[in-house]
Amino acid sequence: MSSLTILLHPSPFLFTNPSNSKTTIFTLPNRPRILIPQSATFSASPNPPLWTISETVKAVNGRIIRWGPPGTICTDTRTLEPGQWFLPLVGQNFDAHNFITPELATKGCVGVIGNWVCEGWNNGFVKVEGDTLSSLKSLGFYARNRFSGCLIGLTGSVGKTTTKTMIALALESVGTVYYSPGNWNNEIGVALSVIGMPRDVGFGVLEMGMSREGEILELSRMCRPNVRVILNVNAAHLENFANLEEVSMAKGEILREAMPGDVCVLNGDDPLVMSLPVSVGVKKVIFGRKLGCDVRLVSSQIKDGGRSIQVVLETFNEMVKFVISSPGLHLAINACAAAAVASALGVPLALASKSLSRFRPVHRRSELEVAENGITIINDVYNASPASTQAAIDLLRNIDCKGKRVAILGDMLELGPTEINFHELMLQSCCDAHFDVIALVGTRFIRAAESIDCAREIKVVCTTDARQMASNITNYLNSGDFILVKGSRQIGMEVIVDAIKSIHFDSPLCHSVMSKYD
Repeated sequence: MSSLTILLHPSPFLFTNPSNSKTTIFTLPNRPRILIPQSATFSASPNPPLWTISETVKAVNGRIIRWGPPGTICTDTRTLEPGQWFLPLVGQNFDAHNFITPELATKGCVGVIGNWVCEGWNNGFVKVEGDTLSSLKSLGFYARNRFSGCLIGLTGSVGKTTTKTMIALALESVGTVYYSPGNWNNEIGVALSVIGMPRDVGFGVLEMGMSREGEILELSRMCRPNVRVILNVNAAHLENFANLEEVSMAKGEILREAMPGDVCVLNGDDPLVMSLPVSVGVKKVIFGRKLGCDVRLVSSQIKDGGRSIQVVLETFNEMVKFVISSPGLHLAINACAAAAVASALGVPLALASKSLSRFRPVHRRSELEVAENGITIINDVYNASPASTQAAIDLLRNIDCKGKRVAILGDMLELGPTEINFHELMLQSCCDAHFDVIALVGTRFIRAAESIDCAREIKVVCTTDARQMASNITNYLNSGDFILVKGSRQIGMEVIVDAIKSIHFDSPLCHSVMSKYD
């Protein structure tokens, strides 16, 4: 493809804020914008807003016991920074009010929003009655009501954090963009994300997760997204749902209260997503591989020995080809979703793709790390589901490697009664890929290994926990090997990554013959 056709969409999109009946107009100038403006920025936390004590009291319906200066809001004393107010949360096994001490003030805490404070507390204090989590959510609702920009909310079984980052990139050329830090996608994380969203940014991008029915609806009511995105419906959180249809209905809660003028961006390749109802007056934008999608993934191709991918996207009037210098073909559909959001907001596909070409993996999600000992690690330890694990297996299989290919997989959690079947499928996929070593962590994978016979030349080692594997796996590795490390968050697979990085190859390793079980 020798050139890119750039056709602009000069007509504005209108978004109505139901809280104040005001209409916000987002538009683009009527001329090509090829260069990214120097003023355009995006960040997970650019200049978080200061909350005055008056705003806080109004938001939480609290009472001022002692005045304090304006500041940002924090719920974790371990990460609290000078100038922040502390809002202590209470759980089944803890009460963060117990962390309110005079030493907290010495650390820089300027005030507390809570039920009580310790004796001798001389800084600000806004007293609230009842559950402090409700107070945190009230702050979130208040923050959303005063935000006049365009808010994008997305959900899906896999790819939320990566796609959120891509959306922020795709929009950076037309304004300032805020996106939620890390995977802040539960009721606490989303509330903190909205509370920390600067009031003057043009776009906010938030991800929404769930494990039960009703959670997405509650988050959507707080965020009231102008653009609502559903990436996919896959096997995840099946512990709390009877089937994928129920999962899709729970994900579809993000669409339930969409207002006329809002935009819904949906995966046209996913029948469960496409079966979800969309309200009259809500604009649908479809992305995917199928013909007829508003933003279509024409092709994706591995480049640079598996370390990059080439993506071709098209709309009805543009086609672009670009390279993402990150591994994994699964990134192509995420980029397509991000381009669909940008396109819906009037960003030319050529401009969005130029920004997307600068994407780099999110920390601990298909992140390539070359250790000083010469081992390359695919660090994908943040979480795991069957779909994301299969994508990681494909990544390892497709990457050029002079040494051994080693897959170290930890149990995938919350998969319900058929969880062993999913683990068997992943193990069989590793065997089919003919990896040199397959290392399995957790009781679910150990049970799956009892049913799968890998080829004789494939070494299989199993341990019940990650720390045990961290001690054992180093005996089977050499400089030049490629190692995939992936598992559910609770398995703690990061200790294995740290162990691999700490290996020193002072002399050639003598590899012993491994048994199937360690």
